[in-house]
Amino acid sequence: MSKFDIEKFDGKISFSIWRVQMRAVIIQSGLKKTLDGKSKKPASMTDDQWDELDEKTFSTIQLCLSKEVLREVANEETVAALWLKLETLYMTKSLANKFHLKERLYTFRMVEGTPIQTHLDDFNSIIIDLQNIDINIEDEDKVVLLVVSLPYTYKHFKEITLYGNNDTLSFEDVKSNLLSKEKFDLKLIMWTRVRT
Repeated sequence: MSKFDIEKFDGKISFSIWRVQMRAVIIQSGLKKTLDGKSKKPASMTDDQWDELDEKTFSTIQLCLSKEVLREVANEETVAALWLKLETLYMTKSLANKFHLKERLYTFRMVEGTPIQTHLDDFNSIIIDLQNIDINIEDEDKVVLLVVSLPYTYKHFKEITLYGNNDTLSFEDVKSNLLSKEKFDLKLIMWTRVRT
């Protein structure tokens, strides 16, 4: 079995991203069927085989949890119960959580000097968290929210994006344009330094 290195979930990092990574580890380890619970056990598998598979998956997940989170789920005895408990605790669809995530999205701003890729990763993390609680942000709204999150130094980029001759502009186009702009700006800085 290969070793996969994912950050331990501590309740502070994005559960949505950790969940995707953890599922990938479980799938790569050949343990995916245990996530659905014993009711989905293949007929060809004995109870002992299932229990062994469940224990492997269970321990794999436990090893990827911080001590604090592990305490929260310590009473769970099966993979399905453990997974459900984690989703219940960290993917809550409560009004307070929805409000908090929407507030994070609508007030999200790029700190001057932050690399564009870091800013995009942070932005996408919020979008994924919202999608995981069944709140989908339309592509056009993502464009507007991303563009207005940029600092003053992106003033011309913002104006061209929002007021240009485009009838529609996809989120992917804006991301690509931002990354290209950053690459161009870095080359310009390097070229200026070489000339001086």
